[in-house]
Amino acid sequence: MNTMPYTKNLEFTPLMMLLRLSFILLLLALFIPAQAAEPASGFDHFSTGFPLIGRHEFIDCSECHIAGQFKGTPMECGLCHNNIRAPGKHIQHVPSSNFCDDCHTERTWLGARYDHIGIAEACVTCHNNSIAIGKSASHILTTDICEDCHNTISFDRVARVDHASVIGVCSSCHNGFIATGMDPNHVMQSFIPITYECDDCHTTITWSTRFDHTIAEDVSGCATCHNGVDASGPDADHDPITEDCGNCHNTSDWSDVTD
Repeated sequence: MNTMPYTKNLEFTPLMMLLRLSFILLLLALFIPAQAAEPASGFDHFSTGFPLIGRHEFIDCSECHIAGQFKGTPMECGLCHNNIRAPGKHIQHVPSSNFCDDCHTERTWLGARYDHIGIAEACVTCHNNSIAIGKSASHILTTDICEDCHNTISFDRVARVDHASVIGVCSSCHNGFIATGMDPNHVMQSFIPITYECDDCHTTITWSTRFDHTIAEDVSGCATCHNGVDASGPDADHDPITEDCGNCHNTSDWSDVTD
């Protein structure tokens, strides 16, 4: 008796062999990681208009050329460094455009050379003494519109203050310490209380005086000031007078004389 197990002879047709080979290739495709296509030997990346310098020189092609796709790879910093394709601006980054190379280099994100051209918000958004240096404790009282007086090159003490942004009264700065104030020979000190503010007579353009005589109503007579010393007085050829200037002249024009 034949004790060998029964085995039916199978005939491997060309079609069956082709199907088996296709199945093996499919398994290989599923379990072997796909490799990004390498550029042709001797390829010069400079020819693309994006030379590989700085940190870009040391990263693998597949970091930028996703899934082996070489054509159409973005060449503007912000299109890659968007926190999806590659690390980009963090949540505390100052509001700015996406032109990273305005401030950063290809070598490192650190040590940015700050270029305000790409900034999208007002100065105080960053210059608030939290993100970046802002007004000091001794800064004059102003609004937060830094650019009214400062430029983007330096915050140094400015030569010209735009008074449109100044808050408070003139004497809060024009006190002889923070800014020029009344000199010792100021006419107001002799007969008018200094509670009056500078802009009662002066402008923010020049110290030239447009004297407001309404603040001198408590002064006994024009000649108290118009004595030729504190203010202009009678000419040498003026008729002899025994009365005060105000009896003939007004506060607008010396030539407008009342008989």
